Amino acid sequence: MKTQLIALAGAFTLAIALNSCTEKRVDNEYDETEEVRIDFETERNEMRGDIDELELEIDREIERLEAKRENASAEMKAEIDEMQAELRAEKADLDKASDDLENASENTWNDVKTSVDKTTRDVEKEWNDFKVSIDKAFDGDRN
Repeated sequence: MKTQLIALAGAFTLAIALNSCTEKRVDNEYDETEEVRIDFETERNEMRGDIDELELEIDREIERLEAKRENASAEMKAEIDEMQAELRAEKADLDKASDDLENASENTWNDVKTSVDKTTRDVEKEWNDFKVSIDKAFDGDRN
């Protein structure tokens, strides 16, 4: 009987110890999950800000081109129309990337992040090339 009591007490002590370890592991997993969630939200917000900034620059350029179009020759109007169409296409790419960001979950984040990074880099490159072509078209006049 004494042996059974000792075995029972030992089993009880072991159960309490295991339960305590399980609680600590669950707490640690919760902390890690919360940290991943915070990182996910932070990265998504940063990327959203980058996209918003690029879209704002593109919108400003479309408006500048529209102002120049009013007094331009027919040939220059056609060129401005092409430039604006190009800008709108780039903006559409950014809009899609922004939608992808909004619909991303923690499970799809890595794939979405890679895709949005690529789109943003591509648009930034096109945007920089585009600014050079606008400067050439208007002889460096960016007003």
